[in-house]
Amino acid sequence: MIPSLRFYFLLLLGIAIAPPVAVLFDRQVSILTTLLFDVVVVGLAIFDAQRVKANQVQVERTRLQKLSIGRDNRITLTVTAQNQLALIKIKDYYPLEFQVSHPILEGILEPNSTEKLTYTIHPDSRGKFEWGDIQVRQLGKWGLAWHDWKIPATQRVAVYPDLMRLRSLSIRLTLQNTGTMRQTRRHGQGTEFAELREYGTSIL
Repeated sequence: MIPSLRFYFLLLLGIAIAPPVAVLFDRQVSILTTLLFDVVVVGLAIFDAQRVKANQVQVERTRLQKLSIGRDNRITLTVTAQNQLALIKIKDYYPLEFQVSHPILEGILEPNSTEKLTYTIHPDSRGKFEWGDIQVRQLGKWGLAWHDWKIPATQRVAVYPDLMRLRSLSIRLTLQNTGTMRQTRRHGQGTEFAELREYGTSIL
């Protein structure tokens, strides 16, 4: 269970009512009243978080295929709500070496609905990298606490050179060699061949 802002607000409210109660009755009654109020709030928060288990959302990461260096690769999480409104926060444990657009994904799902949440990662090196589990937080119906759990989703994903860019480069070189594209500078052509060799070396 993770307390919400509403939970802390109610605890402060319990402290705020202590002075008026002390004036009307006495200090001992004020302390007992505040303690009782806080105990009730804590109990309701625990119950609120536990109730989420019966209606917790289902989250699935779309199976990751080959990713490309130097490109924003989209990652999709499919979230399905059960029989009640779902306010959620999701943390996908992507490789920390990569830049990411949204470290935390948030959403509000209507009952019995499905929504796709996406973020992008930007790899800067090739190799094989581990994705971990998916951490989910869902707010209780009364808004007093979050139910927090993890979904097993470990996966190893390979990152390769940007094949789309390589294809574009190969087409340009082919057009130049067949004479259908005017060559502006030989130095530029040499650079393109160097890029092509670099990609070929990276793939091997």
